[in-house]
Amino acid sequence: MKFSEMGDRNNPVIIMLTGSFCPASCLEYLYKELKEDYYIIVPTYNGHYEGGGEFTTRSNEALEIKNYCVQNNISGIKMIYGQSMGSEIGIELIKQLSVQGIIVEKAVFDGAPCITLSKAYKTFMFFKFRTMIKLVQKKGVDGVVKMKFLNQFTNGDTEALRKLIEELASVVPYLSRQSIKNETECCYTFDFPAISKEQQQNMYFFYAAEEKAYKTCYRGVKKAYPSANFRIEKGYGHITFSVKNKDEYIRWLRKICSE
Repeated sequence: MKFSEMGDRNNPVIIMLTGSFCPASCLEYLYKELKEDYYIIVPTYNGHYEGGGEFTTRSNEALEIKNYCVQNNISGIKMIYGQSMGSEIGIELIKQLSVQGIIVEKAVFDGAPCITLSKAYKTFMFFKFRTMIKLVQKKGVDGVVKMKFLNQFTNGDTEALRKLIEELASVVPYLSRQSIKNETECCYTFDFPAISKEQQQNMYFFYAAEEKAYKTCYRGVKKAYPSANFRIEKGYGHITFSVKNKDEYIRWLRKICSE
């Protein structure tokens, strides 16, 4: 795993976690607005860069991040931020850091796909993800932006995620079949780690009302973490609110950090 660091080490720490198949640079549009006041750590997962091996499991990826914090004498985290699959790794990381005695003050998870799907459906999603990766190789970003599969995720607004897809394209040459399979498993096999009521009160889940993650996962997340905070926005797709309303979104993240 590689770690990108931005900002002054003396500032409060924010760990930012990307979604499936995304390098750290996919979150640049957010962390460049926060790095003046926070020390930002953004991992690029295993299997997403040259010589990076293969993506492993939610638990193992979180463990590497936890170990990084320990090795760098980080005793407290102001906020863990996760997008999509990064939300699941982030929840796992909260659990592992709490066992280590490292306090996580706040957590924000956007589009968390917290669900366990059937083996058959995971096989279907693996096929879709692998098709998407191959399409990037053959037709580039323009071909992926027009992909019906992604339009379903983004409420018909995949163009809003063009910059993120461009960053994803840089990872494609390093994504093995096994990494794609492991990420599919990570994304759609979630067992809801136990989180204390006190910690739940400092967790914020963001969903777009039209995105599939909200329609299929919200109830399960609400049941597992009833004391958490939820923000639902209408008229958007998966992750698109943060891109199209970046300034408002940044203000919201800052507000959470300051509470």
